[in-house]
Amino acid sequence: MKHQKDFTNDIPVGDLELYDNYIPALEAGNYHITVKQPLYSTNQLDDDGVSVTQDFMVTAPQFFIDKTQVINMYPVPGSTGRYNEVLPNIVLKDAELPWERAVDESNRETPWLALMVFEEKELNTGDNTDDKSTTTTIGDFLQGQTGVLQPQLTREDDIDPKGSCKTISMSTATFQANVPMLDELLYLSHIRRINTGNSAIGGLNEHGLFSVVACNRFCLTPPDGQQGKVKNIVHLVSLEGMKDYLHKNADLSSYQSVSLLSLASWTFQSQSDTGYSFGKLAENLVAAEVINNNADPSLLWLRLPIPADRNTDANAAVRKRISDGYLPLPWQTRSGESTFAWYRGPLAPLLPTPSTAHYNTADAALIFDQTHGIFDVTLAAAWETGREIALADADFMSKVKEFRKQLNLIVDKLLHRSTSPYFAQQTIADIDPYETVEERLQSIITPQLIAAIGNTATQKQAAPANVVKTRAVPPDPQQMLATFLLRSDVQERLQQIVASISDELSDWMARFQLLYPVPFGKMVADLRMLPDESLRFFYVDKNWLSAGIDGAMSFGIDSSKAKMLHDLALPVIQQAAQQKVKGIRQQITGRHILDTTPPDVMSGFLLRSNMVKAWPTLTIRAKDANDKSLNIIRTDLLAPNLLLCIFDEVPDNVTFSEPQESLCFGVNDAGEAVIRNVVPGSNALGQQMGSVPIRDLNGLQQLCMRAAGSHVLNLSPGENNGLVQTLQRAMSANNTPPPNGALTSGTFALQMMKSTEAVVFQSQS
Repeated sequence: MKHQKDFTNDIPVGDLELYDNYIPALEAGNYHITVKQPLYSTNQLDDDGVSVTQDFMVTAPQFFIDKTQVINMYPVPGSTGRYNEVLPNIVLKDAELPWERAVDESNRETPWLALMVFEEKELNTGDNTDDKSTTTTIGDFLQGQTGVLQPQLTREDDIDPKGSCKTISMSTATFQANVPMLDELLYLSHIRRINTGNSAIGGLNEHGLFSVVACNRFCLTPPDGQQGKVKNIVHLVSLEGMKDYLHKNADLSSYQSVSLLSLASWTFQSQSDTGYSFGKLAENLVAAEVINNNADPSLLWLRLPIPADRNTDANAAVRKRISDGYLPLPWQTRSGESTFAWYRGPLAPLLPTPSTAHYNTADAALIFDQTHGIFDVTLAAAWETGREIALADADFMSKVKEFRKQLNLIVDKLLHRSTSPYFAQQTIADIDPYETVEERLQSIITPQLIAAIGNTATQKQAAPANVVKTRAVPPDPQQMLATFLLRSDVQERLQQIVASISDELSDWMARFQLLYPVPFGKMVADLRMLPDESLRFFYVDKNWLSAGIDGAMSFGIDSSKAKMLHDLALPVIQQAAQQKVKGIRQQITGRHILDTTPPDVMSGFLLRSNMVKAWPTLTIRAKDANDKSLNIIRTDLLAPNLLLCIFDEVPDNVTFSEPQESLCFGVNDAGEAVIRNVVPGSNALGQQMGSVPIRDLNGLQQLCMRAAGSHVLNLSPGENNGLVQTLQRAMSANNTPPPNGALTSGTFALQMMKSTEAVVFQSQS
């Protein structure tokens, strides 16, 4: 049954929805539309020229896909682990991709992509020694070779025949032994939907939709009792144009080999002992912090290792500084002396006491420790950092300049009109600084006023008495402006105006509050604070951020008037920026902004690990002591193995788990598939209801494999001993029969899933 789903609302974080497919309205190819206007008459008509044809093309990948399409590969590329019970799978960014082309025109639900895994010896030699592939031009590939079976494809108009593509070659026996049959392909691709709000931003589908292609063959490992490891080579291949050969009785006797297009590939090593797994990587995060088999939570703060205590006052002061997140850095004073100073970035292991101080210069932010004769340059460095970032941003510079110019003109107009007899009847709140004198005049000229003026002109006026006129002493303009700006009604009016004309500046400041433009070296000035395979927690120092914004807004203040306006405007812009902080991530991900409450405290973590490289969309969940989920207001990959995450509160616990979109498939240690409920009712969807053996890991029984000892699943939906019917019977026996009595690709995927791993870090504060 085909239906459309409303994806307007996000699903809860941690939940997972499965769909059978995502079939586009039109598959890829060349099309034309002809529109003809019939003419009817009793006389003979020449109807030539009353029809028109429009050619158009629906494009989709055919010979290659962009590398950015790949979200996850499992097992992890380049990893080594115990994968004997795992079916490799690949997660793709484009939810429609597996169905954008057709391998079977009579059934659009059949995907054109398949995932195949090989041992090295099963693939013919290619020019790439790692994955055994060969790079050639599209034109050369389409010409074909004698004795080689390859897809019969039609190159579309937008494809350059000189463009490159990757191919793999194998024997016909290897192809027939491992390729999914046409009626099996349907079950090996599906759609997953998750909430991507707690994953790093990477151009993911706004509705959290992904397409998944699974392999029909288990990973290849050394036989039981043998040491070593086996290299597995996985290729995402195109089966478009191969329909006639995707049957068990297909005749390939006239061919010696098969050549397929490879759209993506990776390799990994499979061995008996667990190696590069999620659980192992999670253990590595605290390996250096374990003392006497217990992890010391104080070692998980972002700071340098605290030196040993030598029972001296100086040593105690150093230990206190380092414990508070400071580090000593070389520093040269204004007078030229070389020494060192204490510095701490915006990420601190403790919550700094909030300060309302603002600084006009970097030197004003220097703090001198008189006891030890050492400077603390933290806020001064923050001020300079903000100024450097602003000066490097030409767009921001121009916006600040325009803002100052506009505010200056508005103040001049308000001052002039507040003292002008023509605007004397208006309060400051009523004066519109954007209104011209002409517009003001037109607003007060009414028919009644014109009549009154006419009547006055006809009346005799008494001659004025002789009056001696003297020139009034002009007021001091500087004093006049200062007095004007000190008026509470003026300040209130200007604050309203500043809020209305500084939207772009507050946007920039909101991003600065979340450290988007701040160089990593200013956040972590010494990598000893964040070693390899480590997790470090922190608070965000708002004093550092405030000093940075002072520096960013420090240019263009060239007079006492400009300084007064700056001091009045800056708090207003900063307040607006605070209200936008929670919405920055929603803007980037295209979600509706629900919360504009400024966060009182921001905290977070830095994760530097191969876990990030292996699972870049790692799922993060944080909760407070009342089990309430916290909002993630920033999470980004700063490097392939480095993740930054910031919360809008202080979490009581943080959970890392494998991303839902990269759930893997396979069997448990007994070779069983876990039966899960797929029908809403007394049992929760996805609840485990039992299990069924589908693979003999010792290789003695065939069960649901193509042969005893084979690694290839025998899905065969039309056969009684095939995996599909075996699962259907087991589900019925466990009181959770599939809807309409038949598995679909989505419900099949649910039965074949292996549960994800997770690790929880509990706050000790």
